[in-house]
Amino acid sequence: MNIVMRLVARGFSLLRFGLYKALYYPLAPIYDFICQRAFLGQWSRWQRAALPRIQGKRVLEIGCGTGTLLNEMLTRGFKAYGMDASGPMLRQAQAKLAAKGWHSRLVQARVTNLPFPDESFETVVSIFPSSYIRQVAALKEINRVLYPGGRLVIIDAAELRPFNRRAKILIWLYSLFYFGKRIGGKRPLGIGRHLPLEAAEFIRRDETSDDEFGSAHVIIAIKTW
Repeated sequence: MNIVMRLVARGFSLLRFGLYKALYYPLAPIYDFICQRAFLGQWSRWQRAALPRIQGKRVLEIGCGTGTLLNEMLTRGFKAYGMDASGPMLRQAQAKLAAKGWHSRLVQARVTNLPFPDESFETVVSIFPSSYIRQVAALKEINRVLYPGGRLVIIDAAELRPFNRRAKILIWLYSLFYFGKRIGGKRPLGIGRHLPLEAAEFIRRDETSDDEFGSAHVIIAIKTW
């Protein structure tokens, strides 16, 4: 039975990986539509949980996707830049930013090789990152581009609250998809539970952004002086 359970869990992991790849590449043009519908409009709300935690004006968003949060930061007066490894996602972001008159704010790169000088930013933001955020090399590269005392803000997990019938159905479906992981607990489960932040010379604290519709888990990592 344990072997069967492990095989099923492995199957779900491969399915999640396949969906992630599809969303970031061939399905990039409908990424926003899917995320907003799949989480009943809460996706952008969870993204915005990073905004009050930004320090300073110079901000880099790694994994900026279609540029929704980047557009919001620029509108609010931040000197923000977006970076993503996915060309299709950056094309969506470019169209979104160009419609508001923002230009030259996007770069295609990987987190382990950021094309910015040392100490370029006061805050780096990462919203629902994939497994790269667990790499010491990636975290050290983020540390490099931060000012001393700068911060890395990560939204690594979120969950819906059962505020209506549709939300209750989605919560049940997600509990099946994540194969036994607790979805309705006090804190969302996310990729950031065990990050090697200390090895990358960060000091960590955890916060939660809550409202009646859902909860987002926020990690704030401060670069040591």
